[in-house]
Amino acid sequence: MKKIITIILSISVFSFSAHAQSVYELSFTLPNNAETLKCDAFFIDYNDGKGNLRVRFKTAAAKDSALVDFEAIEELVTAGPGCTNGDWIYYKLTKPKFIESTDPGISFPKYICLVKDTASGLFEPKGFTNSATDCNSDLVKFSKISTLEQNDMTKEFVLSYFKPYDVFYRNIFVTNTAKALTTSERNVKLYLLIVANVTDELIGTANRKGMDDAIKFFGKVKDFLGIGTFVYETVTDEGFTKQTVLNKINSFITPGDKDIVVFYYAGHGFRQPRDGRPGPYIDLRDLVKDKNKKYLENSLSMEDIRDMIKRKGARLNLILSDCCNDNVTSTNPMAVDAAVSGKKGMFDVFWSTNKCRDLFLNAMPTTIMATAASPYQLAISNAQFGGYFTNFLFSTLESNLSLANRSSSISWTNIFDQVKSQTLTKSGRTWCNTEKTVVCNRQRPFENIRYGRF
Repeated sequence: MKKIITIILSISVFSFSAHAQSVYELSFTLPNNAETLKCDAFFIDYNDGKGNLRVRFKTAAAKDSALVDFEAIEELVTAGPGCTNGDWIYYKLTKPKFIESTDPGISFPKYICLVKDTASGLFEPKGFTNSATDCNSDLVKFSKISTLEQNDMTKEFVLSYFKPYDVFYRNIFVTNTAKALTTSERNVKLYLLIVANVTDELIGTANRKGMDDAIKFFGKVKDFLGIGTFVYETVTDEGFTKQTVLNKINSFITPGDKDIVVFYYAGHGFRQPRDGRPGPYIDLRDLVKDKNKKYLENSLSMEDIRDMIKRKGARLNLILSDCCNDNVTSTNPMAVDAAVSGKKGMFDVFWSTNKCRDLFLNAMPTTIMATAASPYQLAISNAQFGGYFTNFLFSTLESNLSLANRSSSISWTNIFDQVKSQTLTKSGRTWCNTEKTVVCNRQRPFENIRYGRF
């Protein structure tokens, strides 16, 4: 029943979006035979365990500068006793691709390292190393680190690292034109019903973060696409009851056949002993003032909520729950160190119009029920980042919708595959004691995607 909250021993005084991306320009030098090679680099961290590095350099023998592109994949390293670099983030540089040139035989660094600033608690690139296993290895520091923002992405700057035919350049300056929505699309209405236990002493702060993130994200969907209306209701505080939720589903959610409905729950969850369906039950009691109420009489099945909403006939239904999915008496030790890392310089990178339309305006009627944890698993949350599932859901959506993402396609199946991978990996690296010797439970979200209206 308990949803876990990660206790942060030191909360950053800086405010940032956990779902945005960070973009940097970096400078460094490399030995190359008898010469020293000066390099400038464009690095984007998608905040979902992936990134890209594009390096511009010029050898003495070359007339023009050359470009090489790397995929950057976060490599998790377990810090042992005596490790001096235990809080570094390592991005392994893979799949080098030379742009309009051949490989000149240069040995590029194998890892970019992000280091936590002790004052802010935020990570930023500091240099590179050739070993992630030796956590006491020396770091070759960058000579320049510039944090970039959206207004820095001018044509002149982008063309210094990308060609006019590159997807990144075309996404920003060529293909991402006016939405050109049809009349039917412009009239689409997006309903968001949020049910969040924000007064709970244990998880209330994290649930409020998830609630705020949901409002922000789906509001951005409305504004970016230019659809007709975005309306939302919240069931919180004194109204946090089973009957209120049922009333809101019946009275607030009144979609047409082209509309979008999102139901988002953040709170306690559990498994009903005699219900073999995979979805959790959501506990709609205030565990202080309602502690004597029977939990089975004051709960709803996410499966039943999905069915109630699907019958209303909207084109796209997202039924989301960030809660535990274990026995009602089960709980987990308090986590003390989150495996989710804040990055310096985060901002919301522009989205791809086509990808956003593919997800949210696809003509195929779709209903998705997704929850934070598989049956008999617990869900981790954090006062700063909110629930792990919510955090990785929105960061994955931001990453895949971003103009910087070079994938040519997007799908809900792929989105949730990435969310499951990120949540499973990071939950298994979250510490549950101050000595950092006990790791929290492994948490794997699951989803059920159904096509068609019935």
